[in-house]
Amino acid sequence: MLHSVLTARRLAVLAQLAAVAACGGPKISRKDAGGVIQGDQTFKSSKYVYLPRTVAIPADGIGLSAATREGEALTIIQIASVDPVVAVLRARGEVTIEDFVSAVPGSIVIPPPADEDTTSKKDSTAANDSAATKDTSRFETTRRNDSARAAQLAKPKKLDSYTSPLPVPPFAQQWVHTLRMTPHPRIMTADLGPDDGEDSDAPRNYGANNVSRTPGWMLAVGGREFVRVLEVGDYARGLGAAKADAVVDFLWRWKSTKIGTPFDVESAEFQSLPREVQQSALSGAVTIDTSVLHWSRATLVREPTGWHVLSIDWAYGDNKPHDRW
Repeated sequence: MLHSVLTARRLAVLAQLAAVAACGGPKISRKDAGGVIQGDQTFKSSKYVYLPRTVAIPADGIGLSAATREGEALTIIQIASVDPVVAVLRARGEVTIEDFVSAVPGSIVIPPPADEDTTSKKDSTAANDSAATKDTSRFETTRRNDSARAAQLAKPKKLDSYTSPLPVPPFAQQWVHTLRMTPHPRIMTADLGPDDGEDSDAPRNYGANNVSRTPGWMLAVGGREFVRVLEVGDYARGLGAAKADAVVDFLWRWKSTKIGTPFDVESAEFQSLPREVQQSALSGAVTIDTSVLHWSRATLVREPTGWHVLSIDWAYGDNKPHDRW
């Protein structure tokens, strides 16, 4: 009799195990799955942009402009074409910029004086030479005039105090720029972190790629805000895939930090920027959109210590219909 009872109990246990296996293994509730996802370090990671300490811009880095031909300071739009992060922060007064200009080696020319007519000079060259040989006093007068003109050319060209050093003759055909950024004290301690320059997965070269940057700081502009779990399902293990126990589809959105508000396309701070600066920031992928919901899929595994996130496919629902949201 005892043997029969034990056999019946063993059969019941085996039946329960078979039922669990048939159902795909252990389950997790939507509430618990959402808590596991929100507690994962990957989910809690921020969206960063990178502020360089210096940016060296070659003459062809900003095209043909007064900045490259005459050494004038770069405009906010020209800065945005090179580095939109610098432009956005400068437009909001969060950084100051020093613009240093220097001549391109080998591009030195001396332009003719503005009051000199080169056409009439060609026509009168022979006559002037002949007259100069007969009239030494006129030759001396001409030489004094040339000396005065050379002295006039030797005066430094007056530029905006924003640039340094001031260009001096002989004048250059092209000028290169080096920008040096200084963050405002209000963001130095609380919002900026040092940029080690070693994270190859994080973008640092926004806009033009032919410029040289010195790593400076990293700035968190947004974090993920959990919305809700869509569905908890069984994990279908594919060939060569890691062992897991459940998949969880969920929704989330970006939430901007205080300093990151100008990078939120829905904010008034971003929309008040010049259109060219906005477009450069969008092209450089340094913006966030707090109005958009994202559909992602997390793969969970159950371990002795509890449920853990194995991986998250952030772009899982990008190209899928969202009718069941």
